[in-house]
Amino acid sequence: MDQKNQPSKKKSGLLSPPVEALAKEVEEKIPSWLQDAHPLLEKLESFSPEEQEAFFLYLIKKGSAQVLAILEALCGKKERLDLALAKSLGHWASPQAAALLHRLGVSTPSKEVAKSVRKSIFRLRSKGLAIEELAEPSPAVYLPTRPKTSEGFLSSIESGGARLVFLARPQIPQGMVAFSALIRDTEGLVEFHGFETSRKNFREYVAAFPSKYPWEIVEADPEYCHGLIIEASEITQKKEGVLSAQFFKWRSFMGSAPLLPLKPLIYHYLKDKEIKSRPDLLERSASLFQVLPFQTWFLEDEEFQKYLPLYEEASASRLILTPYQKESRLMDIYRQAAREIFDERRRLLYRRRLEEMAYVLWKKGQQNEARISLAAAVGLEEESGLLSPHPFLLELVKRSLTIHMAREEKKKEEQPGLIIRP
Repeated sequence: MDQKNQPSKKKSGLLSPPVEALAKEVEEKIPSWLQDAHPLLEKLESFSPEEQEAFFLYLIKKGSAQVLAILEALCGKKERLDLALAKSLGHWASPQAAALLHRLGVSTPSKEVAKSVRKSIFRLRSKGLAIEELAEPSPAVYLPTRPKTSEGFLSSIESGGARLVFLARPQIPQGMVAFSALIRDTEGLVEFHGFETSRKNFREYVAAFPSKYPWEIVEADPEYCHGLIIEASEITQKKEGVLSAQFFKWRSFMGSAPLLPLKPLIYHYLKDKEIKSRPDLLERSASLFQVLPFQTWFLEDEEFQKYLPLYEEASASRLILTPYQKESRLMDIYRQAAREIFDERRRLLYRRRLEEMAYVLWKKGQQNEARISLAAAVGLEEESGLLSPHPFLLELVKRSLTIHMAREEKKKEEQPGLIIRP
């Protein structure tokens, strides 16, 4: 941390034992506090204002990227805590402190908190930090322009469950803070980047991705995009993965996280009751593989490895079989694979993928395909896997096995023979 960004030593005396114990507990359990800040709020409320301010100053002096996330999680929850936080931020000469002070000042209905925010802003300005004054809440003549809206974009989902998420938030006094994330529903937050930019540059940045990667990108509710990123970060933590320093550095700039679990956006346009009343949509779900985003969907080789010998035996059987008999034997293998591969966990996984893809198709203007995709998703909820295999899953298994075998045959044909011809 630069010398000028070091928090003031004023009011940084010794911590009382309870405050010191809580501060050390927070340091040790930052990820858990970030997931649920309510227990921390309850403990802090039992402290005196001086102890609360000492607690915040202790965190600020640590100067780590995770400090921002903790302060963001506590910001705007309780008036007494906001007062202590506003005073503490006045001793942290950094752009992050300025951003949090403005957020407190704009969001709080408390005149006392707003007054404390202004005092801290004045203190930071006197130290040479370039920070905008807090606008008056009710100016007599001039009403300041409201900040421009946030923006969000989502990509389609690739075969392994990965997709791109883009989010941009307006910042004071101008410009945007943008975030891009690569998430995977089986791993969580794979990559995360944050950067300052303009709205125009952000849109150009997003528009460039389809030319580089085989993903469709559509506009989406910014809060939902934010929720997907937070949801992915929680998956990573549950799998005991490591979140990047970039995520902790920029997390507070994304704003307050929406409540989880998320309800897929497609349900703002289509109702599951309407879809369930159309069994023909589910019956046509195998046709989704003719649509571009689904054309790249296949099972991983290890998922159907068990069924390759059965497929090869049925395909190369020496018994005299009619085409119908051969197809019937192969269909039995497809059914068995679909029933065994797609247990409850994987059906839920694919249901969410199909719901998300339904929204992408809807935004692209492919409403009929969106309905079929949602029908395939809703059908997985009641999938028994015994008598009536799911048409989409059955086709996914069939195309995965068929294309894999065709690939293997091509490799054999391309291998040089043992006889060297003159």
